[in-house]
Amino acid sequence: MSRPMLELRGLSVRTAHGLTLVDQVSLCVPKGGSTCIIGETGSGKSLVAQAVMGLLPHGLSGDGTITLAGRLARADDVLALRGLWHSSVSLIPQEPGSALDPLIRVANQLGRQPAHALAALAEVDLPADTARLYPFQLSGGMAQRVLVANARLTDASLIIADEPTKGLDPPRVKQVIALLRALRDAGKTLLVITHDLAVARGLADGGHVAVMKDAAIVESGPPEVVLREPRHAYTRAWLAADPANWPACETCLHADDLVLAAHDLTFGYRPGAPLFEGLHIHVRRGEVLAVTGPSGKGKSTLGNVLLGLQKPTRGEVSWAGCDPYLDLTGGRRLRRRYQKLHQDPTTVFTPYRTLGDQLDDVGPGSLQKPHRANLQPLLERLKLRPALLHRRIGEVSGGEAQRLALARLLLMNPSLIVADEPTSRLDPIVQREAMLLLRDLVMERGLALILISHHADLVKAVSDTVLDMATDSHECVSLASKRECAKRAHRPPVQQR
Repeated sequence: MSRPMLELRGLSVRTAHGLTLVDQVSLCVPKGGSTCIIGETGSGKSLVAQAVMGLLPHGLSGDGTITLAGRLARADDVLALRGLWHSSVSLIPQEPGSALDPLIRVANQLGRQPAHALAALAEVDLPADTARLYPFQLSGGMAQRVLVANARLTDASLIIADEPTKGLDPPRVKQVIALLRALRDAGKTLLVITHDLAVARGLADGGHVAVMKDAAIVESGPPEVVLREPRHAYTRAWLAADPANWPACETCLHADDLVLAAHDLTFGYRPGAPLFEGLHIHVRRGEVLAVTGPSGKGKSTLGNVLLGLQKPTRGEVSWAGCDPYLDLTGGRRLRRRYQKLHQDPTTVFTPYRTLGDQLDDVGPGSLQKPHRANLQPLLERLKLRPALLHRRIGEVSGGEAQRLALARLLLMNPSLIVADEPTSRLDPIVQREAMLLLRDLVMERGLALILISHHADLVKAVSDTVLDMATDSHECVSLASKRECAKRAHRPPVQQR
């Protein structure tokens, strides 16, 4: 029997105060195979990958042993682990924005001959001119695919992919799965951290699945066993939380209360090449408008234009009757009420201050620390432990960062939130809880929500209206009306007296 490519023995990760974030994880990844780690947001899945790379955030320490390609290292021996980069192990990180150098063009970051770089970009369905772009000119999905293309070019025998399909539309998800399979078939070993059931199933043949909850592995085995006949109650709940099984939400539209309107909206980075044009959008209080479409079609850019963060090439935007681009005074007055839940939540927090201090800054009237108890009900609804307020953004999981970013927005009592792929870092159970909470808040507070998402079942479950950026007409289709018609069709007939 050949040696495993990666073997973890008693791997633990702890904070400086002794809090255990990964607890005695032992895992064997066979050479030329694939292992998927799925499970709870905040359970330590990404920390396992960071520990193997010697990239644990400041303030965290590792314990146990890591054997990689036959070389044994202690989990706290950062220099030994980092010495294996490129030759033995390569990482596709969860946050593409922090992995790409903002000052270097894509082609130069791929680090090979131009022909090889172009071929790798083509394999992930990126056009040749992507090679000339800087990272800030890429959408989140495009940046993610650049990182996957880079893995195609590496010499490393072990590829660690942390949420490699995050923020991608379904066709691109299938493409990335196919590329990962091709890497495995070429002899590379894969360790994949994912919330995407499609990824776990797509790598099932000859693979392995480990399920993490509360910092430990609670179940592991062949995918055909774990994903079809799970033994642990958490695994069963995780699989049952697919958005296709969610109940359709009730609608509560305020027909005469426009929060945002846009007319003849057009935007392009280059003359004659618009990302979108001629859009007409109306969002009312209590409405959820979903914006869908393939990666790179301008969904995130549209959100920025609607929020006054990027000026349109043509057309106008109105916030409750005020044009934020023309009426600067009115725009500043309303600025706090029109907010964005970012695709990468780490960008809204500074890395050197505690999260609690940063939440204090944005509370109503600059929330004072003695009144931090006002946060408690919000933290409970978002299933966030108060202890997280004493950490910095680099010391929490991606899912915890997303929910903390949402807590930050809700403290500002917004009129409208643009949520850009808000569930891409959340496991299915927390994804369901977070989205249904957002929908409840829309109902309770009369918020307007613009949801940017690739997930068709999620969109169908929570949205009132859908704008599909893939169509030429760019028409907004009402799901609320369809749901109401469906309910009427199933209502019992009125009894005649």
